[in-house]
Amino acid sequence: MLNDPEILIYPAIDELQAAAAERFATLSAEMVAAQGRALVALSGGSLPPGVFRRLCDKPLRGRVPWGQLSVIWADERVVPFTHPESNYQMARTTLLDHVPIPSEQVYPVATYYGPTRAAEVYERQVAALLEAHGGRLGIALLGMGPDGHTASLFPGFPQLDAPPGALALAVTGSPKPPPERVTLTAHALRRADHAIFLVAGADKAPKVREALRGPYDPRATPAQLVRPPQGHVTWMLDAAAASQL
Repeated sequence: MLNDPEILIYPAIDELQAAAAERFATLSAEMVAAQGRALVALSGGSLPPGVFRRLCDKPLRGRVPWGQLSVIWADERVVPFTHPESNYQMARTTLLDHVPIPSEQVYPVATYYGPTRAAEVYERQVAALLEAHGGRLGIALLGMGPDGHTASLFPGFPQLDAPPGALALAVTGSPKPPPERVTLTAHALRRADHAIFLVAGADKAPKVREALRGPYDPRATPAQLVRPPQGHVTWMLDAAAASQL
């Protein structure tokens, strides 16, 4: 298998979140030391807020080179920036408002345009940012739903068949509300140096098993698409999510 993923299992969610925050701090510092800057993609979900809060506190806050990071999102719901379902709003209130990252290095999806236009604008932003970072996405923090989706790449949806040059696409009719979204494509996520899946809960266990131990079937389990040919994939699981491995 291409780039067999690293699998790390933690007794409980708190330990998983603490380890993820530590890994983010370490990797971001290493990448900036080597390259002078790093591009990171954040995600929504229930686990990132606990990771983000730990990054705001000592000692991790002082270890992250905030001034040399640029931030994008793996996906976003097409809602206002202040909406409780906004991934940007969650990251802003739990992380970005509390660390010294320049606002001009934070690139939320322009959801006020609606999904199609927002995806077009985001495509150009992401392309420019990748070019400025040597074509690489340094860290992609990802999750996986009980159906095997990651970002807003849902089983059987046409975004799974994006042409190789596409980086961002609109999603309509999402099986998980809200229905309109913008997502990075699998092609964009495969540019990650470090793709990190954070997954917790017994409801995820069957798809964790399929993603990691089953046959390669990304139309049924889109998380399998994230296999960077030049990067490293890590699955950080709590014991419940890992219970069927």
